[in-house]
Amino acid sequence: MPKKFKFKSKKAREKWRLFNYTENFLESNISGPHLELFGNREIIVEGCEGVFEYSDNYIKLNLGKGSLILCGMSFDIVTFENSTITVKGKINSLEFCV
Repeated sequence: MPKKFKFKSKKAREKWRLFNYTENFLESNISGPHLELFGNREIIVEGCEGVFEYSDNYIKLNLGKGSLILCGMSFDIVTFENSTITVKGKINSLEFCV
């Protein structure tokens, strides 16, 4: 029975070269806000310019050229430093408004 061919890279970066990935890929291709979701319990938004509205179950964030609306329950703004905001709570939906 023939052995199955499996590609196993010896270098971690070699796999990324298959997709034309470079070290500065993220820095050169990001424009606008950057969002990181951790399940439906936490979100980190880089590029937030302020908070339009805030309540226990609704947050509207100013993203400069638009806004981000979070709907859910038990929202708490954990940190807001420079242009990075961290919100914890149960997130049911996200909506971008341009």
